[in-house]
Amino acid sequence: MEERNTIIEETLELVKERLSGLKATTGEVAAGLFYAGVTVRSIHGLHGGVAYVFRANPSCSPIRGAGSLHELSPILLAELSLSPNLAEAAVGVATLNALSQAIMHGDPRYKHVSVDVTDIVRKGESVAVVGYMEPVLRKLLEKTRRVIVSEIAEVANPLVPVLPPSEAEPHIRTANVVIITGSTLVNKTIDEILRLELNAREVAVAGPTASMLPDVLFEHGVTSVMGIAITNPGKMLRVIAQGGGTQQLLSTCAQKKAYFKPNSAE
Repeated sequence: MEERNTIIEETLELVKERLSGLKATTGEVAAGLFYAGVTVRSIHGLHGGVAYVFRANPSCSPIRGAGSLHELSPILLAELSLSPNLAEAAVGVATLNALSQAIMHGDPRYKHVSVDVTDIVRKGESVAVVGYMEPVLRKLLEKTRRVIVSEIAEVANPLVPVLPPSEAEPHIRTANVVIITGSTLVNKTIDEILRLELNAREVAVAGPTASMLPDVLFEHGVTSVMGIAITNPGKMLRVIAQGGGTQQLLSTCAQKKAYFKPNSAE
């Protein structure tokens, strides 16, 4: 059977195609406790991207070339997204996100709205969340109690039932809404999730890591991509280097941006 390309591989190729004429160069690279951050410069200015770091995962190892990553071209840096080393993959995905912001700048094909991922959920619907995202879960519980989480790591005092991926699969297949953390783009588990026969009305990929060109995700069944745009790339690098997480990014140097698949927005 022919091996299928991953979503990251396809997105990387799309980014390479769309970069023509943007004169993209690498700015700075940072990797902190929770996120990797990358800045790139284009004809439109300075852009930033971030991606989650799986610091507790055995596949998260020291990054080769650390200290000189900023000397790599943006494409070479983005190709780290394919690395089995999840720390390197985070840097690569962060670069894809930064380059995607440069590509989408002023492009009428990418119309974004400022909504929260929980806005797509109707009262009383069943929701399967892939990845334990406590702020999202707290908002979801205001709308419905029918929420389960699929999570590899152990969660202390969870707000809702947390199941290992194999046990969560039936719930993911039948949920009205599926919300997938963007960090699955770093460890490549998003591909196996989207290959399930989902019956969901809405399939969202959400979080700061989900800030890349949405085209490929839409082709694979996703109906909304809810990431962020970095409003102050220099501040973003400092927040990450000093151990900041999602809330620190959103309160100082980023804003939420959602993209809906054409004809899927209500």
